[in-house]
Amino acid sequence: MANVKFVGLFLLSQTEKRALKVPLNASRIVIQGGNGFGKSAILKSIYETLGALPQKIDSRWRSAHVSSALVFEYQGKRYTAVKALGMHALFDAERKLLFSGQQVVKEWGPQLARFFRFKLIMTDRDGDIVVPPPSYMFAPFYIDQDMGWSRPWSSFQDLYLPDSARTLADYHSGLRPDAYYEARANLAVDRIALSELEASVSTLRDAIEQIQQIDEGASPTYDIGEFRAEVDDLVRESETLLTQQREFRRDISELHEETHLLQAEKSLLERALREMREEFDVAAALADEIECPTCGQGYANDLADRFALIQDEGVLTEAIGAANIKLARVRDGEREKQTKLHDIEMSLRRIEHILAVERAALSFNDVVIAAGKTEAAKILRSSLGEKAADAADARQRVDKHRDTMTSLTSSKRSGEILKFYRALLARYAFDLDVALEQDGAQSIHRIQAARGSEGPRGLLAYYYSFLRTRYQYATATAFPIVIDAPNQQGQDAVHLPQMLKFIFEQAPADAQVIVAVEEASQGLPDDVDIRSYGVQRRQVLREAEFDEVNERFAVYTRQLLV
Repeated sequence: MANVKFVGLFLLSQTEKRALKVPLNASRIVIQGGNGFGKSAILKSIYETLGALPQKIDSRWRSAHVSSALVFEYQGKRYTAVKALGMHALFDAERKLLFSGQQVVKEWGPQLARFFRFKLIMTDRDGDIVVPPPSYMFAPFYIDQDMGWSRPWSSFQDLYLPDSARTLADYHSGLRPDAYYEARANLAVDRIALSELEASVSTLRDAIEQIQQIDEGASPTYDIGEFRAEVDDLVRESETLLTQQREFRRDISELHEETHLLQAEKSLLERALREMREEFDVAAALADEIECPTCGQGYANDLADRFALIQDEGVLTEAIGAANIKLARVRDGEREKQTKLHDIEMSLRRIEHILAVERAALSFNDVVIAAGKTEAAKILRSSLGEKAADAADARQRVDKHRDTMTSLTSSKRSGEILKFYRALLARYAFDLDVALEQDGAQSIHRIQAARGSEGPRGLLAYYYSFLRTRYQYATATAFPIVIDAPNQQGQDAVHLPQMLKFIFEQAPADAQVIVAVEEASQGLPDDVDIRSYGVQRRQVLREAEFDEVNERFAVYTRQLLV
């Protein structure tokens, strides 16, 4: 696993004629300052530079039109990401432009994903395979003060693709590793190729069959110009319909696969519900106090525990209902696509019939005879053999990709990852004085945290359990851990220092950690570098640093303006 380390951040406002240098060349950093002094603006700017979109960007910061440059190290080399002039760009150590993009989703994001070897691909609401925006790359590593302490996977506002939280957890935990998404991307490409080849094979077979049915005694007399014009029109219409046919077949195949996945998910939920109901029936039948047959210790079988099972049953029932709705929607979509595909195939058969019917003194059959029935069949059979062989190869690749995806999501591997994660979560919850419900069966996709001051500590336990699991099992590039304002929900004088100490001590050994706080507490590790920023309230940029930073940006902007 490759690690990224931030080296420095440069902020520049031509509107205010102010700038700021933020050295980040340490492994453990605390940025301290009072409310409104710009701590969050600094951290959010790191991700804005990289094309991600944190929650709640301040309107005054927007109006300052701040350009930013982030220097970082990756695989032993130094690079600079720049956001300026409405563009995002990446430069090498010699400040030479490597690539840039104006549109984050379509231009910058895919290039940055290739650069960092970020393999995640997702399906958008139209069913198309897409590379998600950069926020999906950084999602596990950043806790935003506005939403990150309320629920997981919410520190960025552009995590808009369907089922993002589950997909992010599956990818970044290693439940579905890079190789899974590489196989999925290759599967999508080869399925399209296979569909096109199968259509070509079918067309060639139909043509050969028509040739074999030609009356050899026919006498071809025709106007070649008229014939060509007519055939050209039919071919153009046929090509359009074949393209539509391939698209609908691809869509139907994808919807069919989604139906199977949803059916499997529904079956899993129904099985869990049956098991939970059986557990409740057993608990209800037992006495209010149960004696352990081994040690003789008495255990309460209280009503609250049974009500907790009923509440869990409600959650599962709701999930099954949602799965039924989604399953019905997908099946309706598949039926609609099948109807449209049928109409297209009827139109194709109509064209084939026209081509096979004699028209006055000219017909498709006459032209074939004129060219030589034997020679035409020979050419078509040769082409058919090539296309059939190519289709067989494509079919083998499709099967191989599916086998790869199945092997990388085996129950054995998933069980190992979940066991590792849950053991860490139980330990970290204890260390942070958090009582988690069902801590031995918590989902890796989300957490049911307690209310009040325990909530942020429970989320911190979840984030760190997930990060340590990611470092253990995932192969994707790792980024610095950036945490904004852990003092949420009124942490007291005992728990806030406990959280800060935990953040630095339990971080993976190779991870850079950057934390923003109002005031650095006692008990931090000795290697933590504490820095303060903010000239005055609502002003973090400085006039004194404008000229130096502006000169640095000039090297970048000159290349972006070319």
